[in-house]
Amino acid sequence: MVSRRDVLKLGALGLAGAAVPGLLSRPALARALPEPFSRPLAIPPLRTGRLQGGVRTFDLTVRRGRRRFLSGVDTATLGIDADYLGPALRVRRGERVRFAVRNALSTVTTLHWHGVHLPARMDGGPQQVIEPGAVWRPEFEIRQPASLQWYHAHPLHHTGEQVYQGLAGLFYIDDGETPPGLPAEYGVDDIPLVLQDRRFDSDGQFLYLATMRDRMFGVHGDVMLVNGVPWPTLAVPRRRMRLRLLNGSNARTYNLVFSDGREMLQVGTDGGLLARPVARRSIRLAPAERADVIVTFEPGDRVTLRHEPLPRRRRGRRGMGMMGMMGMMSMMQPADEPFVIMQFTAERPEPPQAALPQRLAEVPDWSPRRAARTRRFVLDMAMGPRMMRGDGFTINGRSMDMARIDARVPLGDVEIWEIVNDSPMGHPFHIHDIQFRILDRDGRPPAPWERGLKDTVWVDAGETVRVITRFDDYADPDHPYMFHCHILEHEDGGMMGQFVVV
Repeated sequence: MVSRRDVLKLGALGLAGAAVPGLLSRPALARALPEPFSRPLAIPPLRTGRLQGGVRTFDLTVRRGRRRFLSGVDTATLGIDADYLGPALRVRRGERVRFAVRNALSTVTTLHWHGVHLPARMDGGPQQVIEPGAVWRPEFEIRQPASLQWYHAHPLHHTGEQVYQGLAGLFYIDDGETPPGLPAEYGVDDIPLVLQDRRFDSDGQFLYLATMRDRMFGVHGDVMLVNGVPWPTLAVPRRRMRLRLLNGSNARTYNLVFSDGREMLQVGTDGGLLARPVARRSIRLAPAERADVIVTFEPGDRVTLRHEPLPRRRRGRRGMGMMGMMGMMSMMQPADEPFVIMQFTAERPEPPQAALPQRLAEVPDWSPRRAARTRRFVLDMAMGPRMMRGDGFTINGRSMDMARIDARVPLGDVEIWEIVNDSPMGHPFHIHDIQFRILDRDGRPPAPWERGLKDTVWVDAGETVRVITRFDDYADPDHPYMFHCHILEHEDGGMMGQFVVV
């Protein structure tokens, strides 16, 4: 049985009871949990590469490893130049960058540069397979503003599994135009936070795709990792701290709040800085989304970052609601309970040196009147045998087919993409290569914090979201980009398609 001390430990984390049925059914594992906030936050090592003939060059190796997440237990992992996750890579706008990515695994993989504008043959999607023992050498120019992007494995049907085991890392783009007053010292007052929920079996190994529910709704974990550390703590050295948030989870959407309800200033999103800061008390972050926020701390502060569930929409566009099979699917979705993520302490933080500017960046604003066309993408989930065999997720009624090109986009065109969610659950929709602007949600303008550049957008059950973008620089009729749901189990199950720019 789980001891009283174990239950109290879980309760302190906000994870007791129904919130972690998996842990409470694995008592030996519950006893292996580290004490809450007993481990410091790890900062991913920052890599700037080396200059060779004016090209910034990085060598990366995808390999197996072992990491001690739980007390006394070594978990088998995957990593990039590390046992778990990879280094933060830093590049500058206008530079040419080159990579040598060696696959030291016994299975194929890829490395996708998520959010980066680049030629399709360098994108690292499922088309750019790296065989065991092979080296992939992509090279491209950085042509976008300062922002936090990331890189992760993207092999066909196995993206979820490889990312779950650790194949992901951060990709910083600088442009030399950081507004004064905005924290920018990496690892000191500019802190990356990669949020991942993970689940372990009774032997302390990652437990992936254990049930049909995992396939239907994506894998949800009961151990919270931040930069690979369970429930860490961070002693903040300065009063004004910049937190670069990445939802690196396979399927879980977070609604982030501080335990004392303090205000956060959001200054950026997926594609870079917003036009101006936006004050918020909570931030919803779907899988693959990023948020750049400023938090002010005072001497003596001891606060936690938490997840607080949002109300769940239960109606698909066909009005099934809670009736029939779709209603049953809604009822089967994993329980969403509040829980803690990490702790921040401030003993004697240094005061900020300059005021935050009220104007941050110029954000492209493509006019709908300039759009050459509107494309419609309907997200849905099929029941019955297709769901059972893992390919029941569709876009426009079709599951992913590597032999099919779903859209051909003329180079230089501005397009509106209308994403319709016809399923009973929300989906984060991601488009490779470009950053877009959200035009509206069910005809309503986006919230102020959604008015920056994005590459991933949350589309709730029964909702229609329109986005607008321009397809610049790179045309290639033979090498496609991807669009897909970024719940990785849905992507692997078929909710993905291909487009080429011509």
